[in-house]
Amino acid sequence: MGEQICKTPIIANGPNDRRVWFHNPHGFYTSKVGHDILPTYEKISTIRREFKSECPRCGACSETLIHALKDCPIAHEILVLGGLNNNLLVGDYIQCIDWVEYVTRVLDQKVSSNFITTLWNSWNNRNNLYFQGKEEEAKVVWERVVTLCHDFRIHNLLNKPLLPVITAEKKWAKPPYDTLKINFDATVLMKKMGYGMLARDSDGFVLGGGASVIDTDK
Repeated sequence: MGEQICKTPIIANGPNDRRVWFHNPHGFYTSKVGHDILPTYEKISTIRREFKSECPRCGACSETLIHALKDCPIAHEILVLGGLNNNLLVGDYIQCIDWVEYVTRVLDQKVSSNFITTLWNSWNNRNNLYFQGKEEEAKVVWERVVTLCHDFRIHNLLNKPLLPVITAEKKWAKPPYDTLKINFDATVLMKKMGYGMLARDSDGFVLGGGASVIDTDK
């Protein structure tokens, strides 16, 4: 790999390489710059250690990820402005990923992308309060979400995707002669699991099936 890199041709009339310190607009490091940025890194380190302290926005006793993105009044208001159904905003979830997975299963692909963009902007708004001491109103955050989603769709219409879209036809196929095929599916929500199955013969006729729900609390 090193030999390949060394063989890379360099333009004869190109600019000379130089070291650049991106924390300084002049491009070079000074001890003053180091002293200026040190408190910022110390502040970030402290915040990472104290993430589970009380919420700085609403004063909740313990700030978790799901509180920061869903339960905090500011975050909740942003989601409501986005038109998220109230059924998707209620419920107790142990982990934030459980709530996100549930919402994305209910929403279609287009709305799911809007939902993720909303969470991203809501999270940035929360971080601005932590790191810069200022927070925007929920309406301002939502308007930014709308603009980003609109620009993203326009970009996709005008530009070819980086990765080609591979379409595959998926349909049920009959099993071989004198063979049964059993299709099985399951879903998990909160502390309950539902499953169902269907048995068909080689002609596609349904021979039987069933479904049930398991409560893991019992």
